[in-house]
Amino acid sequence: MKYFRPVFRCEMEGAAETQRVAIIREDEKVDAAVVVASEDVSGYRIKTSPRLVDRWLDASVRLAGSAPVFLFIIAGLLTWALMGIRFGNSDVWVAAISDVQAILCYVFDSFLMRQLLREYFEQREAIIEIQSRCNSHQRMIDRVKKKLGAEGIRRVSEECNDEPLAPLDHGLRTQSLFARCIIVSAKTFGHVISGGLYWVCIFIWLGFGPHCNWSNRWQLYINDATSALMILVFAFLACLRECYADYTNTCLDAIFRLDSTLEKELRRLSEDDLPNQMEVWLPPKENSLQVLIFYYADIIGTLVGMIFLVLVVIAWAAIGPVLHFDSNWWLLIGTYAGLVGLFDSFVLRNIQGKVHQYINHQIRIVEKDDLGLFAGLSLAVPSTANTKRPSLSQRVSRWMDAVSSHLFMVIGGFFLTIGCLVASSAMKWSLTGQLISNVPPSIIETFFMLILITGQNDAEASAHIDLTNIYYRRQRLLSFMKHTKELSKDAAVSA
Repeated sequence: MKYFRPVFRCEMEGAAETQRVAIIREDEKVDAAVVVASEDVSGYRIKTSPRLVDRWLDASVRLAGSAPVFLFIIAGLLTWALMGIRFGNSDVWVAAISDVQAILCYVFDSFLMRQLLREYFEQREAIIEIQSRCNSHQRMIDRVKKKLGAEGIRRVSEECNDEPLAPLDHGLRTQSLFARCIIVSAKTFGHVISGGLYWVCIFIWLGFGPHCNWSNRWQLYINDATSALMILVFAFLACLRECYADYTNTCLDAIFRLDSTLEKELRRLSEDDLPNQMEVWLPPKENSLQVLIFYYADIIGTLVGMIFLVLVVIAWAAIGPVLHFDSNWWLLIGTYAGLVGLFDSFVLRNIQGKVHQYINHQIRIVEKDDLGLFAGLSLAVPSTANTKRPSLSQRVSRWMDAVSSHLFMVIGGFFLTIGCLVASSAMKWSLTGQLISNVPPSIIETFFMLILITGQNDAEASAHIDLTNIYYRRQRLLSFMKHTKELSKDAAVSA
């Protein structure tokens, strides 16, 4: 019997596609088409899930992170702001807007979690293939080194170390204007100053509390403002992740094409035809509480979370006549979705940190293997690492990133959610009682979404440097093999 296991607790195995080399003899006629096919190299291809539900979810997530959806949401927010001039004094209008925001953000919670699960699965699969091919490179390079000898290695490495490196080849994939605008805007949204300004606005609102007698209307003002901002940030974050994913896939495609070419050259030089070996990725050990969060995250990022929301909305609609469709009834679904969204924001931040931690650990393993290859060939290791000291803003952002993704923050978020439920229940779920479970969660969740942008920016910047370095190292190794081939030809001519 098979038991359900979340993505983060599953083993993964895979092997890079073996690059076959055509062996052509002078006395043998070979079809030109066969020769051309043998020169093809494998790029990076994302494997689609065999399950229809997974493919449907991934397509929905990509649609949610597309330019048309983002522009539609901006248009909707502008329409809401203009209609608020006419209907802004109605409690039902304000509550309805809060409901729309809460439900939209609940859906985007699931989409963002799905993006994280997809990012982890795809990048884990890509790194396994890189590791598989790296092991084959090590085996074949050992044979090449024996043919070259110490003097040959020295001569070739001196020629390679002086060669300039070409920039990462994006091939036919180019970023659209929309993607470039989103990535540039993310640096503003995710800046520590933006987070500081957000809290300045919150404190200004608190300062007006005594003047407004801490009324429900005063609470609804900030609820509306944070609701609009939260929708914008959720939609923006979905777009940002899709843009980053496209760029990462472009980098991986360039690495795979270069790595495949390197494998072909090595097979020609070493006359090796053994297939690339299978690699296994074992899930890191985690405590029971973190594993429980992984299970919860897997539920959010699958169809189960969506189905549960639909059932809750049906139940909410069914009790409408009992509550006479008043403002309390309108706020009820927003309260539920807001409380769930509050806890989910803590989980999202934790999962984001774990994804980047796991991927970074595997990239360090690839880097360690590469450094072993370079040391054996006496090659200088190319690097694009940023040697500048991080700015104050970067240090603060990284500190916030580490704190907000900690397991204890998820525990704190759980108790905060329970506290809101207890407070609202003590006030018998009146309008004021529901606002207690709406306003604080909305304020905190919006801030966490801003931190998610900050963490995503920092993690992607680091990942792109790592991928570029992998590309440069492959480029230097390929250069070494080409010079080795020339040296072998010269030696054959001299003989």
